[in-house]
Amino acid sequence: MALEALSTRERATRVYGLLRRFLDIPAAARTETLSQITTAIESHPQRDAIHASLREFWSHHSYVRVISEAGLPDEAFLLRELLARALRHLLPADEVEGDLYVLMDSLNLKESDARWLASLPDSLVGAWADVFRPSPSSILASCKLLALRATNLALSRDLIEFAADEDITKSSFFNLPAVVENAVRHPETLPRWEEQRAACEAQLQSVNRLLAEKGSSVDLIFRVRLLRSLLGRIQQVIYLEQTGSDARKLSIVIVHGFASQRRFGAVLSASTRRLARSVVERTGRTGKHYIADNAAQWRVMGLGAVMAGVITAFTALFKYALSSVIHAPLILAFAHSVNYAISFLLMQAGGFLLASKMPAATAAALVDAMEDPRKDHMASLQAISHTQFIVTISNLVGAVPVSILIDRTYRAVTGHPYLTSAEAEHGVHMLFPHTSGTIIFAIMTGVFLWISSLATGWTANYLALHKMATAISNSLRIRDRLGLKRAARLANWALHHAAGSMGFVVLGFLLGAMPIISELFGIPLEVRHVTLAAASLGYALDARHLYGQLNRYETISAFSGVAMVGILNIFTSFALSFLLAVRARNIGEAQSHRFLREVWREVLTDPLAFLLPRG
Repeated sequence: MALEALSTRERATRVYGLLRRFLDIPAAARTETLSQITTAIESHPQRDAIHASLREFWSHHSYVRVISEAGLPDEAFLLRELLARALRHLLPADEVEGDLYVLMDSLNLKESDARWLASLPDSLVGAWADVFRPSPSSILASCKLLALRATNLALSRDLIEFAADEDITKSSFFNLPAVVENAVRHPETLPRWEEQRAACEAQLQSVNRLLAEKGSSVDLIFRVRLLRSLLGRIQQVIYLEQTGSDARKLSIVIVHGFASQRRFGAVLSASTRRLARSVVERTGRTGKHYIADNAAQWRVMGLGAVMAGVITAFTALFKYALSSVIHAPLILAFAHSVNYAISFLLMQAGGFLLASKMPAATAAALVDAMEDPRKDHMASLQAISHTQFIVTISNLVGAVPVSILIDRTYRAVTGHPYLTSAEAEHGVHMLFPHTSGTIIFAIMTGVFLWISSLATGWTANYLALHKMATAISNSLRIRDRLGLKRAARLANWALHHAAGSMGFVVLGFLLGAMPIISELFGIPLEVRHVTLAAASLGYALDARHLYGQLNRYETISAFSGVAMVGILNIFTSFALSFLLAVRARNIGEAQSHRFLREVWREVLTDPLAFLLPRG
């Protein structure tokens, strides 16, 4: 039965079934099958009627959707686009309602189908070109839709703010729909379209540069990429009616688009890579302050790290106190989180260094040095390692003796150590690396440290993107409420301390809440943070000594556990940050592997060179 004799739904069902069976043929045999079908149609007495019937089917008004939407995100915001793709996987669709876009999307086209289309001989492509070629009205409608969508996106307020002049009418996209429509209707004006397209591309490049300088936003990056794709699609469609145009290129793009538009990875990776780079760059700037270059800087950093250890000794004291008086799990989780966060913020306010916070920042700084051929990568790594070692030892020097001193003072007042015998025994034994979960817990704590560094970098990026310090200092409302001096101090805090404070707050809640929350789900998880573990061990060892229960084996095993915790905390956080920085900055695998091999050779040759500075 001829297609024209069928209803719209029957016709779509017939075509869908034919296409589905055809696509199930292996690609190697598909070309031969298509050649046989083409020969059969060409030799058929009703050849023209068959062609006309097929052409009528593909000239449906929904063909405009196929041309203007296939492979392009439906939404202007990344999260909405990801949700739309998820729903497309889950919700059923009426494939034969008459919408060609829905029909094509339901065929589950693959990248191999696009490659097969590209491999077809010109003779076969030419035989089917008239059937699938869009009509002039479809070309015009598609171009106008693409141009209108591009203009709507480009003239959004947050993108306009990145323009040299925020006058909307001066945007290169403002007159884009009129220029595109004129180019389709009057091909002699195509040079004007090329000029307009070049101006739009230049504007997008300017936005990209400003995003790199001022801070990135996933949604802005997503929209810039979408705008570039829309301009490219307009270019492809607008030239379809020109002599010598290759319609196959657009067909390949459409098939490729249908094959990729249900996937999450490509759109997510492309949109988050720039944000990751921005976060890494801002984290790397912080990391440069954590690298000492001379003995004077080592002394200053070491003294600050001792003070951080002293604060941690009191943090451990409050941790034990809270655990003894609060028994409701969620309240205890909140209390521990606040305790840790306040301690970390005191360190932030005093400029004191915590060894476990350094690796994520210094890893980004190391990758930054790897991008600069003028810098000695190995010297940079050794400087990082020297500073890390000095700060870690200084943290322990501040934490352990002060914990013991506090415990002795408590005993002098009360007549007994701060911890009971059972608590002290648990405090020592939980750090034995061979009989407890210390190794796993230390690695997980390293992951928490890395996550907190991401919070620091993301906050710094957000504040820079929104010019928060400038906005605070210039806000009339804040000036009226706080006064000029307080507004200036708040702006300075936002510029220099807000990101670090956010990272410390996140770390406090990860260390304080996650073990208790995970326990509610039956997952055993404990914190093994090197400085906190050392401070807690000081109380436990002193109590065991005062009770007459301490022996050399326990002391050695517990301190070896602290050393293991320190190594795993630092290594895990540094490794994750290094991998993220390498990926975000597009450092090639070859260069990364070469650098790691060089490091391994240096470690085997002279391991002390990574611990103590020479000269």
